[in-house]
Amino acid sequence: MLARAGIEQRLTEVRQRITQAAARSKRDPSRIRLLAVSKIQPISVIEEAYGAGQRVFAENRVQEWLEKAPALPDDCQWHLVGRLQTNKVKYLDQNVAMIHSLDRFPLLETLNAQGERRGIVWATLVQVNTARDPAKAGLMPEEVPDFLSSVRECSHVRVQGLMTIGALGASATETQGFFRRLRELRDTLQSRVFPGVDLQELSMGMSQDFELAIEEGATLIRVGTQIFGKR
Repeated sequence: MLARAGIEQRLTEVRQRITQAAARSKRDPSRIRLLAVSKIQPISVIEEAYGAGQRVFAENRVQEWLEKAPALPDDCQWHLVGRLQTNKVKYLDQNVAMIHSLDRFPLLETLNAQGERRGIVWATLVQVNTARDPAKAGLMPEEVPDFLSSVRECSHVRVQGLMTIGALGASATETQGFFRRLRELRDTLQSRVFPGVDLQELSMGMSQDFELAIEEGATLIRVGTQIFGKR
């Protein structure tokens, strides 16, 4: 486990790198939110990050979120960034700030039905497989317009942007290209009207490539190892 000073220092360094990357691309760093990906981390370590000023956390698995969220202060914001199984939706509540992995019609329908039953409107991002990697989840870019058109039928789901993950083993140039494709797709889609859709957010970039993502327009970056160290 890292000492508290270690986590504080890592958070400071990551925030400095965010500011520097934003400056290089002439962006406002306040438009970039840092999600501390706390998967597999014990509650005590997340508390250390909280003590160092971090308030926005992300989990891959619903079960971990269920265990950790009640143990942390109420002003923590929780995002789900892993693939979401439809049979886990029933465990979610209004304390999930955003779901980053909306990637198929059955999940859209399940979220809408559960939201209608419980009076919740889910904030979501559509996951796009910009790398066209068969090992990764996500819609292909050309599938996204039809998917967004279907959101009009789902009054308890709001799409607030897009998410992507770089391909394993890709070069920096290739990875930046994947991020650029997401931004360009978003820009193209913004010229059309999709009820229930407001594509303000781009979730892309992790510990190894978040600066490239910022340069391509990321508004949400998902950083784990650079904050918590290797698990």
